[in-house]
Amino acid sequence: MSLSFPSGAVCSALILSLACQTTSSCDKVGGSARATGVDADRAWAHLEAQVAFGPRPSGSAEIEACRKYLEAELKAIGFTPQRQSFKDKTPVGEIEFTNLWAEIPGTDPKQGWIVMGSHYDTKRMPFRFVGANDAASSTALLLEVAREIHKGPRSPFTYRFVFFDGEEATLPEWAGQDNTYGSRHHAAELKRVGDHTLIRAFVLLDMVGDKDLRLTRDSYSDRRLIDCFFGAARKLGLGAHVDGKALEIRDDHLSFMAIGVPSIDLIDFEYGPHNSYWHTADDVVANCSKASLAIAGQIVMGGLVELEALLR
Repeated sequence: MSLSFPSGAVCSALILSLACQTTSSCDKVGGSARATGVDADRAWAHLEAQVAFGPRPSGSAEIEACRKYLEAELKAIGFTPQRQSFKDKTPVGEIEFTNLWAEIPGTDPKQGWIVMGSHYDTKRMPFRFVGANDAASSTALLLEVAREIHKGPRSPFTYRFVFFDGEEATLPEWAGQDNTYGSRHHAAELKRVGDHTLIRAFVLLDMVGDKDLRLTRDSYSDRRLIDCFFGAARKLGLGAHVDGKALEIRDDHLSFMAIGVPSIDLIDFEYGPHNSYWHTADDVVANCSKASLAIAGQIVMGGLVELEALLR
């Protein structure tokens, strides 16, 4: 992902968040929404397992090993994961990328889909970059969110979980089309077959393992969705972990916004003092927190309650 600073007008507009419809009882919202969190111990184990593979840039043997791990975990939950492989030209040559996805059909086709995603590749670096936070943390959390939704009562909404390859730029700086390879391909394929019209919302997870967790208020994200997830955090007594700085975060959610899908990026883009751990050798397990994964899990699951209520 990359960062640019919003104008004063954008910052002011963020204050005018639209109120999210809510429900007085979680039981009135189907599926995932009844869960209150995720298994943080299991999520932490996923984070450690990914880091143990070492750097995992697109096209490497290490990312394939990680991919097989994710497939095995999804199968153990009860999913039938699908590979979506494709080749794309990059500044460092042609690379084969592979997205993974799995889904739970909803009970009411008229309600459409909620798509959730995380990238699982790590950035190419001239040093050993293991990406404990970026992006092992969000990938670990998405696995456990998928588990909670799978084991809960069926939702009227179809849930699709996508693990994107190729979010990171191959060159040092994020520029042009050298980024978001996997999410752009997945979104383009959804549009090609017309399924993009079924997607009611896209929820991206990224960098959620910071010890000092406070989710950034991304100015690209749909304001109603921000209110759903941040509002849920406040209701759960976790308000200290949301409403971070208002920043423009360029990330995989832009691929879905480009095909007309309301989207949100749940990300803490202040990793370490002045974001000093981001894309450095300091992005290691020791600078992440199991407690933050637990908190992020509560926010995500609580936000899905609000989201389902909003969409219905």
